Amino acid sequence: MVDRATGKPSSGAPVPASRGGARAGVFGGRQRAAIYLSMLPGAAIYLVLGIVPSAATAVISLTNYTGVPGIPANFVGIQNYVQAFTIEWPGVANSIVDTLIFAAAVTVVQNVLALLVAEMLRRRVPGVAFFRALIFLPAVLGVTVIGLLWALIFNPSGGPAANFLRLFHVTTAFFGSNTWALPLVIFVQIWASLGFTVLVYLSGMNAVPVEMYEVAQLDGGGAWSVFRFVTFPMIAPSVTVDVLLAAVGSLNVYDLIYVLTDGLYHTNTLGMFMFNSAFQGSGNLGFGATLSMMLFAITLAVALPLQRYLRAREARIL
Repeated sequence: MVDRATGKPSSGAPVPASRGGARAGVFGGRQRAAIYLSMLPGAAIYLVLGIVPSAATAVISLTNYTGVPGIPANFVGIQNYVQAFTIEWPGVANSIVDTLIFAAAVTVVQNVLALLVAEMLRRRVPGVAFFRALIFLPAVLGVTVIGLLWALIFNPSGGPAANFLRLFHVTTAFFGSNTWALPLVIFVQIWASLGFTVLVYLSGMNAVPVEMYEVAQLDGGGAWSVFRFVTFPMIAPSVTVDVLLAAVGSLNVYDLIYVLTDGLYHTNTLGMFMFNSAFQGSGNLGFGATLSMMLFAITLAVALPLQRYLRAREARIL
């Protein structure tokens, strides 16, 4: 150690140094090279499957590429973006509104429900393991299976939901209704993702020291007070993870909507609009890539401030 006043070594124990002059405990030399080498496979996969397709999408958005063999792709500059904000703007604007409504509803409702369910399931009571597995079950099902399952349940011709409503002389088209299609798709999305969200919250709750609950109960805190002042603040990192995953995931959902409604009846989110533009109808991959870049910008505009707020909340609480 060095004395700040004299600039000479102090009488304290010297700090061990490696051959490269680094302090002990800091990886250097062969250890650092081994770490970088172990990272190469993952970095290569991310480069090939993440960075390259993203860069290609940005380039394709500046062309009139159709994906049809024999038809050349010409560079058109920002023509696709101009088209999105002029000719196609009514459809794009409606898609953005549907996307934001869908994402906001899924993020809020899914996390509130997951917190309530996790709080109930964290208690060690007989049979709780069965209910934990039951809640998590939808997370292991494929999107197509989930979509077909709920399409059968809400089949207006003879599904269980339609038969139940007929008892009260009520009929509706469910996923074919302009009123109910979007709320039902939101419901199915929450049902499919709830298990994973609950699992993250349970992991955070299990890490809370038992002593904190005991002290809160000795102070006379009820169930709500314990959850509000002990559980919820202590699982701030889990809240950050779940809220960000729900927000980003719901902004980019299109596969479940494709199975349930094909983007009709006010469920044409920007992701669904992008898919239809690129792969159905005219098959305009250039314009679809443009919508994809717009969705990327919206996702960044939502995710970055949200992440900054949640991280600041963690630092303030913990």
